[in-house]
Formats: sequence, structure tokens, C-alpha cells
Amino acid sequence: MKPQHQQNLKHKRRGALFLDERGTAMIMVCVAIFATFAFAILAIDAPILMTSRTQLQSAADAAALAGASGLAYGSSANATTRAINFASFNDAVQDTMRPVLITAADVTFPEPGVIRVQTHRTAATGDALRTYFLRIVDQFSNNTADMTAVAAARIYNVCGSDCLKPWAIPDRYDDVNLNGVYDDDGEPKDFYDPVLTGYQAPQDVGTQITLKIGNPNLAVSPGLFYPVDFPPLNNEEGIKPLTGGAWYEKWIGECSPYTIEPGDSLQVEPGNMVGPTFHGMDDLVELDPNAYWDTSEGTVLGSDYGWSPRIGLVPFFDPRFSPESGRSVLFITKIAAVFIEQVNPGNEVVARFIAVTHA
Repeated sequence: MKPQHQQNLKHKRRGALFLDERGTAMIMVCVAIFATFAFAILAIDAPILMTSRTQLQSAADAAALAGASGLAYGSSANATTRAINFASFNDAVQDTMRPVLITAADVTFPEPGVIRVQTHRTAATGDALRTYFLRIVDQFSNNTADMTAVAAARIYNVCGSDCLKPWAIPDRYDDVNLNGVYDDDGEPKDFYDPVLTGYQAPQDVGTQITLKIGNPNLAVSPGLFYPVDFPPLNNEEGIKPLTGGAWYEKWIGECSPYTIEPGDSLQVEPGNMVGPTFHGMDDLVELDPNAYWDTSEGTVLGSDYGWSPRIGLVPFFDPRFSPESGRSVLFITKIAAVFIEQVNPGNEVVARFIAVTHA
């Protein structure tokens, strides 16, 4: 027989063990409950947030484009009215699907010819997005969340425009010979038509291209671009093209005042333009370093501007008329807007097509 005090001690130890087990079970239950609600947030609230973001972006895009058309054919007041109206034609999740309502305060004009539209589901504007489980992890959310989207549009003259970058790019052609250069001497001959083979909108918007500086002594091939001088040779004022690396580099980072349109002829700037090209492009990227192309949205995001300065107009030339050594001439068939994504080592520039227009 064990002494009574030893038996009492043994029972106390068993009781303590049971208490410890109950504490462990309580912790596991709490963790399981928290995990369950976390999964609920991911499964229910997260899709609501993403759906609302996509719908608000679509509404912002439509409103910005409509506002730009109003800006082109009217005034900022007309542009604002059109943007507000077209935003309301779109629905987005709130507590249920509701029209996207914006006011004049959501429409701004950060630069001449540029309209910027913000759509929203926020508490501040009285249309916060309803959630279901967010309050569990954020007691101050009141089961609502703020969501916004922004879009900007710039008006351009579709027949011609100023502010072009001094890079002439060969329009796309059918490389029948599969030799990587435009060749109309062989059999079968390469084929080019500005509509049938050339770059077009909207199907080519977002297409990524890698560009290199072309040598006038070499045949035209996809991805080459040629430094050109402004104004065009056929300008009505009779002004001679401004030549040299200093002017060329200036037009990369700044806005050329000379109007270029399909049908114009541009003079190729001879010589080694590698240094001025990449100095100018580096400066251009640094103007808006946070901007990037979002493939899912099909637009430029992250810009510090209403319209990123890294979006520029470039002329496309007819590949059937190849440049030659010296001050040769290129014939412009289209004007395109491109977004400069990055400048790579090895004299490469990565760009995205934003829009393409031609006569």
C-alpha cells in the first residue's frame, strides 16, 4: 500500500494533465476557426474585390475614351459630361451590381489634350464595396472595402501629329522567303500591304516588339528602326530637316513640334546614333520609372502622370523602299503609339504597341 499523500499527489498530476489537454484543444479550435474564416475571405471576399476592380477599370477605360472624343470635338466641359455618362453605362459590384457613378471631381485634365478618369467604390464617395468576412480580420472595416481604378486618354490627329519620336520602323510584311529581310528580288517575292500585312489596331494593341538601330547599309528587317530628322522633307514651310545627334537626342526626351503624317518623307540621320539613342531613351524611362504594361488589363499602369511620357508616337515606313547609305529617305505609311517598356544591354529597346493609324 502506498502512503495516502503519494496517491493524492498522483491524482493531482492526472488532473493537471487533463487541464493541459483541455487548453491545447481550445487553442486548436481557435486556430481552426480562424483558418476557416481566412479561407472564407479568400473564397468569397477576394473574388468580389477582383471582380469589382476589373469592372471599375472597364468603366474608367470607356469613360476616358468617351471623354477624349468629347475633348477632340468640343471642350473640357463636354469631355467631362461624356465621361460621366459613359461611366454610368457600366455596372460594377457594390452591395449588388450597380451603375458606376462618377462626378466632375473624378475627371481631370493633367495635360493639354489628356483626360484622366477615376472610378470608385469607396466609403468617401458613398459607394463602398460590401464584403462579408473582412471585418473578422479588420474590426474597423465595417465589412466594406475601398476600390478605385484610373484610366487616361490623349487625343491625336489621326491624319498626322506632332510630338513624334525620331525612330522610323518598318511596317510588318510577309517574309515569304523566310530570310529575315525584305526581299522582292527572289522567287517567291516578299509581300507588303499596309492593311493586309501591316500592323493594325485593335488586334495588334499590346504586341511586344524588340527594336534595334538599323544600319542604312543593310537590308530592312523586322525590329530595326532608323534615326530620322524632323521636319519632313516635304513640309509646306520649306524648312530643312534639323540634323545631328543633339537634335535627335532632344526629340527622344522632348516633344517635336513638327507635324508628321502618312505620305510624308523623312530623312535618315546617318552615322552612329547608338550613344544619343540610349542616352535619350534612358532619360525617357527615368521620367516615369514606375510605369509598366499590364497584360491582363491591356493598358499602362503605375504611371505618375495622367498619360505616361514613355508613351510616344513613332512613324512606320514602307519596307519596299529600303534606306541606303548616306542621307536616304523613308516614306511614311502609318503613325503608331508605343509604350517604351525598357532599354536592354546590347542596343535593344522593348516596346508595346498602343494604337496604330494610317491614311
